[in-house]
Amino acid sequence: MSERIRRKEEPKPGSPAWMTTYSDMVTLMLTFFILLYSFSTLDISKWKSVVYSLQGALGPLDGNEGVLEGLPGIDGPSSEKDDKTLADESIQSYLEYQQEIERLEEIRSQLQKYLSEIGLQTSITVTLEERGLLLRFQDSVLFEKGKADLLPGSREILREVAVILLENENQVRIEGHTDDLPINTPRFPSNWELSTSRATNVLRFIVNEGLPGDRLSAVGYGEYRPIAPNDGEANRGKNRRVDMVLLRESLGFNEP
Repeated sequence: MSERIRRKEEPKPGSPAWMTTYSDMVTLMLTFFILLYSFSTLDISKWKSVVYSLQGALGPLDGNEGVLEGLPGIDGPSSEKDDKTLADESIQSYLEYQQEIERLEEIRSQLQKYLSEIGLQTSITVTLEERGLLLRFQDSVLFEKGKADLLPGSREILREVAVILLENENQVRIEGHTDDLPINTPRFPSNWELSTSRATNVLRFIVNEGLPGDRLSAVGYGEYRPIAPNDGEANRGKNRRVDMVLLRESLGFNEP
């Protein structure tokens, strides 16, 4: 009886079929994780654009809820409206800031013109700073040394200043300053009282000239906010001053 010899089936060339499927799965997973990593390096606007595209392609889930709704950094379509609103508000704030700067520049020009006419442009300076328009009086223009009563000649100056400031509605802060030389009199036990009294007397005068009281405030800083070292009479004279600040509304300084 003859025996039939079975030949072994030779394997097909190449990798097994299961390995091809496995490799495809691994490649897809690798691609997926690379995609997730790339999302972490995108800025928020690009991330939102990708998410909205996927959300539109995949459609909503049950309950009318987007598939990606609730993920960190995703606010939904309404955030585009919020971004536009913020942009509009920023533009509006900038335009208001520019308009206010123009108004303050106009007031500065008026004050400088007046000070030039009376020859006090060195004793009274006008500058535009972060807080607003600063009108700085050396104390010798308004007061005698160590006193807080307004000099007769200073009243006409303050009267004209009040007329110019009436054209604007910003808050006005009046700040009194002294040098570091101590004072101890029955009326002024320290520089605090002297600086505060000077600021208050200036305030009272311009209120009587028609400036609304709800636009004004007064404060005394004594010797604690010098603008020059107290190392000689010239520098001490710079520190003895009264500052009148027209506060800038667009930067939040215009508080009653």
